Amino acid sequence: MLAITTVLFSQNNNKRQPYIQPEYFIGKVIPNYADTFPKTGLQHGFSLNIGSQSSDTTGWAKYYNYAETGVMLNYSTFGNNKVFGHSFSINPYVSFPVFNKAKADYHLKIGMGLAYFTTHWDSIDNYANNMISSDFTWEFKLFLYRNLLATDGFNLRMGFGFSHESNGHTVMPNMGINSALLSLSGQFYKRKDNLLETPPRIKGKNHSPKKFFIRFREGMGWHAQNEEEGPKEHRILPVYASSFGAGYIYNNHLKLRAGLTYKFYEQYRTHLSEFDEGSLNDNPTLSSSAIVFYIGNEFLMSHVSMDVELGFNLYKPFYRKQHPSAKIGIELMKLVATRLGVNLYLFNTNKIPKHNFFVGGNINANLGKADFTEFSLGYTYTLNNN
Repeated sequence: MLAITTVLFSQNNNKRQPYIQPEYFIGKVIPNYADTFPKTGLQHGFSLNIGSQSSDTTGWAKYYNYAETGVMLNYSTFGNNKVFGHSFSINPYVSFPVFNKAKADYHLKIGMGLAYFTTHWDSIDNYANNMISSDFTWEFKLFLYRNLLATDGFNLRMGFGFSHESNGHTVMPNMGINSALLSLSGQFYKRKDNLLETPPRIKGKNHSPKKFFIRFREGMGWHAQNEEEGPKEHRILPVYASSFGAGYIYNNHLKLRAGLTYKFYEQYRTHLSEFDEGSLNDNPTLSSSAIVFYIGNEFLMSHVSMDVELGFNLYKPFYRKQHPSAKIGIELMKLVATRLGVNLYLFNTNKIPKHNFFVGGNINANLGKADFTEFSLGYTYTLNNN
């Protein structure tokens, strides 16, 4: 799994402060719909965070205020074991110090990985669970922590955050599970250099010139047909994507870009070969395509980056026809395309190599509704890299 590489965040023999952090979660599943959503009680979970904080003063760690990186091993229940069962997950993460002017220490943690569910949707035995329909799903966690107590070798932290599980539209139904959670955790470490107890605060300044780059990406994903797209539900077919973009690298760590992406949905093309959809059948290949203008950013951390995109569908005729509603939420899903994922680079991005190659794993969505899971190969060329 590509996301596992985020625990590495390769460094150049720099000093690190390792820690372990047991954590208890309590919260509630947020209903996707009000009328027939299964009843749920309190959600509970346990996590073991295994991580470290870097003291490297030459690379990405200093730029991000000496962020903590590691992996979370999680166990969760969702307040209704018969419908949702239990989940076991692994989430590589990065945790940034935030609110530099605050008296207390705050950290923003972002994690993304895989979850395994012991129970999922079944057309006969578990029809109520249309949130999770596969054994394995993506899992995304976003938490804000506050230090309640800091002593030699120990930090007591309270957290509030959000958790999301979804298979990325590869198996239907796929409403996904969304949870609001509170947590209490204890961070244990050997008192050495005092890094975790008093993380340094650094003002963000632009110390380096902007570096222009161009970027090419080829992706392949998997998309399952749902009830809104045709009668043959759960059929899984590939999606192909070709993308070009250009932009600037700021401070060697923020890689801002804009560009165009072309997508071809084999699912739509197959549907049009089987059914008459009026004008869409005049040119089925073009009707099965999408053209997206996007803006995006990568948060560069040595060989790894977190990648986010906000796009606008300039052309996506099949999706528009299959979703004729004029409600504001549907209109936004027709217009807005988003991507979230992780890239792994061949060469250290801190050195801003002229040529670099990457592999990536992403979830594509129409606004917040999953579209397809994608894996990519890409190349970047950087100018002014001296």
